[in-house]
Amino acid sequence: MNIRKVKLLFSLLFLISICGCKQLSITPKTMHFAPEENLKNFEIVHNGNTDTKIALTINPSKPWLEVTPTEAILGKNDKITVQVYLNRLYSHTEKSYPDFATANVNIKSYFESLSLPVTTAPNYFTEVFDKNIDLAYKSLSFIPDDSLNYYKLTIKDITAFPTKLDETYKITFSLFMNAVKLKLADDKKILFYGQSYDTLFISCFGWIEFLKAPQNTKSEPTKSELERHFYSPRISLFPINNINNQGSISYAQLQNKIVINYENIPTFRNEYGEVKNTFQIEFYFTGKININYLNVDTNATGIIGLSYGTGDYTTPPGFLQSDFVSSVN
Repeated sequence: MNIRKVKLLFSLLFLISICGCKQLSITPKTMHFAPEENLKNFEIVHNGNTDTKIALTINPSKPWLEVTPTEAILGKNDKITVQVYLNRLYSHTEKSYPDFATANVNIKSYFESLSLPVTTAPNYFTEVFDKNIDLAYKSLSFIPDDSLNYYKLTIKDITAFPTKLDETYKITFSLFMNAVKLKLADDKKILFYGQSYDTLFISCFGWIEFLKAPQNTKSEPTKSELERHFYSPRISLFPINNINNQGSISYAQLQNKIVINYENIPTFRNEYGEVKNTFQIEFYFTGKININYLNVDTNATGIIGLSYGTGDYTTPPGFLQSDFVSSVN
C-alpha cells in the first residue's frame, strides 16, 4: 500500500471516529427461537454513510449455534441475509446443547462491532425503547396459543382505530389518584396469561395492571421501570403522562370485548412537546388482545409490552427484550 492510500485510509478512519457514524445495522435486534424452530434469518445492512466497502466476520459465541455466511463484504447500501442454525443435537466432550440457552452472533468489521442476542427462552413480549419507536400506525395482536411464549404475535398496518366507539366513559385522574380501578360489568372477565380478571387498574402513565402493585415507600430503594413492569400482571402500552387530563382516556364495554382509547396524550418526560399520542387497546373476552397505535411520539423512551407478573421486582428467567416489528415475518 503506497503512502497516498495510507493517508486516505487514516483520514477516513479519523472522519468516522469524529462523526460517530454507524456504518452497519442489523434487523431484527434480538432473536427468539421457539421450541419447534431451529433456523432463522437476520439482515446486516451497510447504512451508506461512506462509500467504503466493509469487510465483515460473523461468528456465534456458542458452538451449538451456526451461521452462514461467516464472512461478507458490503458496499454502500448493500445488505446481506445471514442464516442462523440452532443445533439442538450438539454434543461434544460431555457438553451438550442446554434446554434453555442464550448466545450472541457477533458481527465485526474494522470500523465497528455489533452483537445479535439469540435465545431459546420464552418471548416475554417486552421491548425497551430509547427513542426510535417503530409502532406508529401498527396493530399488535396477541392471540393465546399452546406455545412456550403463551401468545402468538401478529402485526398489521392500520390507518384508524379498528373499533370506533359511539359512546364512551371518560376516565379522569388527580395528583392523589394516578390509577383508576375499573370493574367489568355483567360478570365478564379478561383472560391474561391463563388467569381470569374482572378488574383493571388503568394508570395515567400508560399501563394497565390486573393486580395492583405496591407503591415504593421512602424506606425502600427505588425500583427500576423494568422491575416494576414485571412485578404484576400488566400491559405497558406507551410512556405517557395524563395526570393533568390534557388528553382523553375513555372506555366502553361491548358484547365481546372492552375497549380503552387514549387520544392526544402527552409523552412522559416530554409533556410540553408538540407530538401527542393516540392508541387503543381491545381486550376480547376470548383472551385475544389488540394494541392499536396511531400517531405516537417516536422519540419517547420507555417500556412497551406484556408482563405475566413475577410477584417480585425482578426480570423473568432468561429475559431478552423483544423486537416487535422487525422480528415478525
